[in-house]
Amino acid sequence: MKSLILILTCLVLVAPCKAVGKRPRFIGAEQIEQRIKIQQERLKDIDEQVSKERQTAEKWYARHLAELQQLAARRAKQLILSKRMLWTEFIKMNNQVTSADSYFSNVARTFVGDTKAFRLRAALIDSYFLSAVADLLIDSDFRKLLTELADGSGYNPQGLLIRSEARKLLRLVEEFDSQRLRLQDRRSTKLNALAQREKDMRADVFRVVGEIKTQPQAPNLGIVNVISYEEKDAVCMVDGVDKILRAGDMIGNIRVVEIYKNRVEFAKDSQRWIQAVGQPANSAWR
Repeated sequence: MKSLILILTCLVLVAPCKAVGKRPRFIGAEQIEQRIKIQQERLKDIDEQVSKERQTAEKWYARHLAELQQLAARRAKQLILSKRMLWTEFIKMNNQVTSADSYFSNVARTFVGDTKAFRLRAALIDSYFLSAVADLLIDSDFRKLLTELADGSGYNPQGLLIRSEARKLLRLVEEFDSQRLRLQDRRSTKLNALAQREKDMRADVFRVVGEIKTQPQAPNLGIVNVISYEEKDAVCMVDGVDKILRAGDMIGNIRVVEIYKNRVEFAKDSQRWIQAVGQPANSAWR
């Protein structure tokens, strides 16, 4: 008996090694379905992981951009109110937007003599133009306009004051523009790397699925082809299963219940059946 088991073991373990490229390793339809299902779950995990990492990258960018805007507001506060008002109004004139100062003028006329209203008006004006200039400091379009003003090519030779003031402010704007561009570059790098990693992970899933689908299925999966029987040690071999089986062994969710001289009893869930050597496999194998 021991010698026969040794022969069976050699057939299972050694022969396939010698037949590489000649004898494909068969798998059953149920195994294929389970393996493909695992890969489909991988796709869901990839979607969830990528979504979280993309949100993290966007939050990182938004947080650093907000910090840059706060820094711009602190630097804008160093400019006197009159200059903040002039630059803001100049941009509005260039963009043909109605001047906000007209609203404050209306308030001034409405509450003549009301000291508290005038103080509130002054506070609102200061807050408004502080925010407006802070936005301009990190605006690439404002930097382009300042560059033109600082160059003076579009203005008459007498515009020395405009060029001088534009050049002062341009240095500050260029500093913020450089920081903003660095933030955008880092954001793009993070998102591009994430997109490439997502592409690679998905490609790997589709590659594995393709290999699973092209792997040949066992045409005779579940057929008992060999039984070696002794009262104390009975073993068998089943097509599509690359190992020697004893009573109690599991093949997926199918259990070997008992091995007899010329037949084997199997069980799956509450179903039991007996197969003789060479008999067509029960439908439960599929």
